Amino acid sequence: MRIPVLFLFAGGLFFASDIFAQINRVSEVEKSMSFGTRPGFAVGFTNTDKRVVEDVWSDFVKENFDSKLKKGKKDERTAVECNSISVSAGQFTLYSLVEKVGDGTQLTAWFDIGAYFLNRNDDATHTEETKALLTKFYYEVRRAALSLELKAEEDKMKDLDNRLKRLKRDNENLHKDIANYQEKIKKAEAELVQNQKDQETTLVDIERQRGTVEQAQKRRDNVENEQR
Repeated sequence: MRIPVLFLFAGGLFFASDIFAQINRVSEVEKSMSFGTRPGFAVGFTNTDKRVVEDVWSDFVKENFDSKLKKGKKDERTAVECNSISVSAGQFTLYSLVEKVGDGTQLTAWFDIGAYFLNRNDDATHTEETKALLTKFYYEVRRAALSLELKAEEDKMKDLDNRLKRLKRDNENLHKDIANYQEKIKKAEAELVQNQKDQETTLVDIERQRGTVEQAQKRRDNVENEQR
């Protein structure tokens, strides 16, 4: 009976640690922004390009808060008249900052509910729901980053496929060249044999012609003695 209990206990620990890891994708922070130091939420991404986070965040705000990010103060992006029951029962203003941190990127978001900036002390329920919503954003960024990584690897694969196609085409051309060269060599070898025969025949013809020339020369030299 002890072993199943241990397994159940270990499984519970793994499950709890998994939930804990997911919750901690988003941190509650007190950070300086355009209105001073305010409570907000931070989401960190290791080895992730800043532009990826910015692009996904812009789309996320449109889809989840029914608003559009605009340039604000100190590199902040602001979205007004936002709507999300996860954040507030009424409209709110969103302030956000995406910045490079080490080899990664961090998003900090502040939710101005009106009377206060969303935080656990003033509204624990919406704070948890907002963290869950931003955890969803974390995974959307990860999917986007991994999609880019996948595309880069697919492009490499495509380049390798194209390289292989070129190599195969070159291989076919080289085989054709070899076949052509072999045909030319075969033809040249035959011509070489014929050339050798032609040389031998020509040597015989030369000797015969030399005799004819000598006879003609003798007749010329003895023209006075020629009898008709």
